[in-house]
Amino acid sequence: MHSSGRKLGLIILLSFLSLAGGCTGFFVNPTLSSLTIGPQDQTITVNPKVNLQMSATGQYSDGSTQDLTGKVLWSSSDTTCATINSAGLVSPVSSVSGICTTTISASYQTASAATTTVTVSEGTPTSINLTVSNNSPSPGTSITFTANGTFPGSTTPQDISSSVTWVVSDTTNVPLAQGSGTVIIPASATAEQVTVQASFDGVTSNVVTITIQ
Repeated sequence: MHSSGRKLGLIILLSFLSLAGGCTGFFVNPTLSSLTIGPQDQTITVNPKVNLQMSATGQYSDGSTQDLTGKVLWSSSDTTCATINSAGLVSPVSSVSGICTTTISASYQTASAATTTVTVSEGTPTSINLTVSNNSPSPGTSITFTANGTFPGSTTPQDISSSVTWVVSDTTNVPLAQGSGTVIIPASATAEQVTVQASFDGVTSNVVTITIQ
């Protein structure tokens, strides 16, 4: 009698577990929602050779995260600029002259690929020459700053405007964004002088002064 009761109880328990397992939300593995990689927008050099270790993190449907650095498929859009191995290590190509950029991508399962830009410089520039297309702009007009860097072993200046850090004395009247040398002077800008410099890898350019009319 006791044996029959135990068997009946076991059957009921197994039936309940079977039904529970078939319900949505029970015993379901979380799915990969998104993928992020980092660090973002880095610069490495050929001489001295500086490598960059990337990491990949997966975000799952249950809110958890997982390190996927060694599992994702890494790629570089320009392998003449920099390469990346299966472990996520980015290496500059020794033949790089001046400066170049490549897009590093990581893909895994059904998540959208994650990307970032890596800039490769052949080394620290010996000098940076900064010029501007118009040093007397009016409000509402567009002007372009160009930063040309000269690197060791080369006498040909390279345009590094997209890679330098801009140092502006008044970012309200000259909102020069990093990554671009072109800026529109706001219509509300007041008449004044503004100084601009470009910096890259610890080297700063000459100072350019513009006069807003």
